[in-house]
Amino acid sequence: MSLKQALRPSNRRVRYAVGFLLVGLFCIQCISVTDTSSSVVIAKSQVADPKVAAQKIVDLAKTDHIALLKYCLDHYNRTYRDYTCTLIKQERISGVLGAEQEVQAKYKESPFSVAMQWTRNAPLGDRLLYVEGKYDNNMMVRPANKFLRMLVDGAVLRKPDGPDAMRNTLRPVNLFGFRKGMEDLIRVYCEARDAGHLKEAFGGFAEVAGRKTVVLERYLPASDSYPAWKTLLYIDPELLVPVCIEGYGWDKQLTSRYVFENVRFNTGLTDDDFLPEANDMKAAPAKK
Repeated sequence: MSLKQALRPSNRRVRYAVGFLLVGLFCIQCISVTDTSSSVVIAKSQVADPKVAAQKIVDLAKTDHIALLKYCLDHYNRTYRDYTCTLIKQERISGVLGAEQEVQAKYKESPFSVAMQWTRNAPLGDRLLYVEGKYDNNMMVRPANKFLRMLVDGAVLRKPDGPDAMRNTLRPVNLFGFRKGMEDLIRVYCEARDAGHLKEAFGGFAEVAGRKTVVLERYLPASDSYPAWKTLLYIDPELLVPVCIEGYGWDKQLTSRYVFENVRFNTGLTDDDFLPEANDMKAAPAKK
């Protein structure tokens, strides 16, 4: 029997069966979409139309970086609630380029919550926990050294942007994440544009951790109010977030590189995932 004959009006039961099958497949597709090559998981309904988003991003990358970042930020605010990722970071602090660090991170938007575990080249602390409004807005840090950990009874409380923290990072934990990162990028872009200092360019395409990205180049004159001479942003056209950010100083040397790999959005993280015991930490005593 031909396909045309099988689907003719007289074959009502067959048509019903095909209809139910298509409805079932549609429902399955609406539940989730998984990119196993890069371990990115988000609800299908939350992914921007790939063709529309990709073309819009390329067009704006060539003409208006601020509009592109605002478009991405708006999509983020409407779509994402939490995520986990592997952060690969390298920073130049006090003129010295540090070793590349690898961090497993968990993040939740409300309340602003971050948990980090260093798996390569940890600084003084190998675990960090910050929940906005808790512990007087201090972060909890577990010393990497077991002897020091014993001396402080498991963990210590420190200000996210205090001197101890800023000796080991350029960007404190209370500024972590895609949302605050894009907000900060937009702020600097707008300040530079209003001052007549902004120079932006389309950097073409590149692959980051197995995902295709659109590259934005931003150039700024030497000024204490600007973070870098050249900033490269690698925007994922499907996720609509910068999965890599690189900064270069006015001496043309790398100042910072942040790469977000294995991103999993909307995983259902709860407040319980940001308790000390859920992150192999002992509640820190009050800060002395």
